[in-house]
Amino acid sequence: MIDSHPVVRQGIRALLERELKDLEISDAPTPEAAAESGGSPDVVVVDPRRSHGDGDGEDPIALLSRKLHSPIVVFTSDGGARQLSDALKAGVKGYVRKDSPPEDLIRAIRAALAGDFYVDPALSSTIVLEEGERTLTPRQGEILQMLADGMQTDAVARKLGLSTETVRTHTKRILAKLDADTRTQAVAIGIRNGLIE
Repeated sequence: MIDSHPVVRQGIRALLERELKDLEISDAPTPEAAAESGGSPDVVVVDPRRSHGDGDGEDPIALLSRKLHSPIVVFTSDGGARQLSDALKAGVKGYVRKDSPPEDLIRAIRAALAGDFYVDPALSSTIVLEEGERTLTPRQGEILQMLADGMQTDAVARKLGLSTETVRTHTKRILAKLDADTRTQAVAIGIRNGLIE
């Protein structure tokens, strides 16, 4: 857990030690301190707004991604659409507001440990696609739903009677429309915007 406030770190650490007994929990006041501690944590929980010092230097998420190569869960009091969008683009695995129930943070950490993605349900309405990018074609929606269901490209191609290259092309267009870098991110955005189930 990375946060500049000692009381916050202590409280979150107590919660995590109680709920995630099989994990070793550590904390740091800044991303730099966490990066210098060495190792590669299973998950990093960070409040970018409370760990950026005076605002100078490298973005906290970029620094942690570069130094630790660990999945990142953002835990912050700032749940604006811009911040959420920036975090998603930076590749975080989870985004939870500090005023959410403690269970949401635990769910986000467990999802990150499993290689999955979690966005605080209270923030679902803040993910808004740009005008003109709201809708997928019926075929794109069908493919995104199959990806959400865990199907791989070759399985999607077989089910739809398409070539794998055609499915890849559709997938690239879906990622571009949703401004997503990965399939997981596209699925999360699709779910939150009601494009798929």
